[in-house]
Amino acid sequence: MTALGYIFIALGRDIQISVGEQQKAIQEYGKLLGLKVEEYFIEQGCSLKSPFRERREAGKLLTGLQPGDSIITMQSQWVLASAKEGARLIRMLQKKSISLHCIDLKENISLGSERRLIVSEGAASLVLDLLTALAVCEGSKHGESIKATKRHQKKEGKYLGGPVPFGWRVEGEYLVQDVKQQKIIRDIVKLRSDRWSYRDIVGKLKAKHNVRLSHEGIRRILANNAQKKEDEKKRELSSKRKKNPQLVTHTQPLKVERQN
Repeated sequence: MTALGYIFIALGRDIQISVGEQQKAIQEYGKLLGLKVEEYFIEQGCSLKSPFRERREAGKLLTGLQPGDSIITMQSQWVLASAKEGARLIRMLQKKSISLHCIDLKENISLGSERRLIVSEGAASLVLDLLTALAVCEGSKHGESIKATKRHQKKEGKYLGGPVPFGWRVEGEYLVQDVKQQKIIRDIVKLRSDRWSYRDIVGKLKAKHNVRLSHEGIRRILANNAQKKEDEKKRELSSKRKKNPQLVTHTQPLKVERQN
């Protein structure tokens, strides 16, 4: 069994723990475990949020591990990175029967430990369950944040990707009207309001504008045009409310005259 020390130097931080201090703490903790630390891996210039397995020195450390080996580090935050990555790291170490000792937790957080000849799960199971739960929470918050951002962007008229609707083109982050295609849309709306069938509209557009649209394409253009107008009304109303917070719109009730 080999014991390896992982030292993390947080560059740019006001409070740092020197290499010497970390090495001494790891050595002393190893002695308490009956282990002699044979090699140290010093990580510098790396973000705490960077997954442990993707770091340069951590990658070297993981590559040389064998079942039964141990990793010792001063602080759990230096190796866990995030709930999701921490849970992934612990599961990987469990499968390889590698111990991960964090001095700040005073525990082996990847495998059960042996205490007075009695096998105990210690903090290993608790930490993994906690990280798994936190990962679910982080994922949920992240998903809600993305949805909220997209709703706001859509409200502002920004292009969120996907097929560009007929009558529009992408300019920067926004959809702007295509003059030529908007003229065709106006013709479609006029023809439909005059009760022309989709089949007749297809024929007239082909003759007048030399465009080929299917019956379903006409239906989608009309639906999208109606939705765009509704969104524009909402944006205009929202803009007016921002300029005048006291603006309140009321729906006037219909007056019904009683029949005598």
